[in-house]
Amino acid sequence: MNIKFRSTVLAVAMALTAGAYAEGVRQSPINIDKKDVVDVHHAPQITAVYQSSATLNVVNTYNPNRVPLVHKEWATLRATPSGSSYVMVGHQQYDLLQFHFHTPSEHKVNDKGAPMEVHFVHLRTGALPCDPEALLVIGAMIKPDSDAHNELSKIFDRKDLPEDSTKSAVSITNFDLNKVLPKLDASWRYSGSLTAPSTFTNCSAQGGSIEDQLSADVFPENVQWVVLTKPVELTRQQINTFKRLFEEGNSRETQPLNGRKVYHVHH
Repeated sequence: MNIKFRSTVLAVAMALTAGAYAEGVRQSPINIDKKDVVDVHHAPQITAVYQSSATLNVVNTYNPNRVPLVHKEWATLRATPSGSSYVMVGHQQYDLLQFHFHTPSEHKVNDKGAPMEVHFVHLRTGALPCDPEALLVIGAMIKPDSDAHNELSKIFDRKDLPEDSTKSAVSITNFDLNKVLPKLDASWRYSGSLTAPSTFTNCSAQGGSIEDQLSADVFPENVQWVVLTKPVELTRQQINTFKRLFEEGNSRETQPLNGRKVYHVHH
């Protein structure tokens, strides 16, 4: 293994285990410029061990009664699965907490977005959500297709999806988490942040309160991002079902790279 190649592999591994940027310098989402990414064939492989028959608790996180009010653009439709699901990144385990959606997509590729994006949020086993590099988020663009997505149809074909947090959560049974994301063997990886303000239970959140984070426009920077190169596909009707819940959108604009490397990993 030559020195240049070994250094690149080491950098990708470090990008998935440690942060190297000051607060406010590694914000997400980003635009992924293909001509600037670092091409890597040998990096920690990601393997999913997800439940094939989970029960989802689906909520709308927008709280219209919160004082002070936080705009709906920072909310989402969040699905929390039952049981134990996780991914392995090399030898490190990250447990699946939830997945949620944005419209339009938050990440862009060569300045082009998609109608939606899905984020699977994982927590490093044994860590607290506010610990350094505790979170691993696997994202995928969602693009229109003529065929319905069999698994996500269980969510987006429903007529009772909650419009805000005052409406009842929806329970969805027999949901196969393995059938949502495309293959994990090709992705762009980088060190970043959450894309919405958050505070965490049982630990002191980075960045202070929700209001502090919004005022500073800096969100917790403890996320390792994996953006899959292949999209998820939904029908336009299913996409519009989600858009009706967030008519003004619920995506953050892309943030400066500030010298960060983006790695194109394919096995």
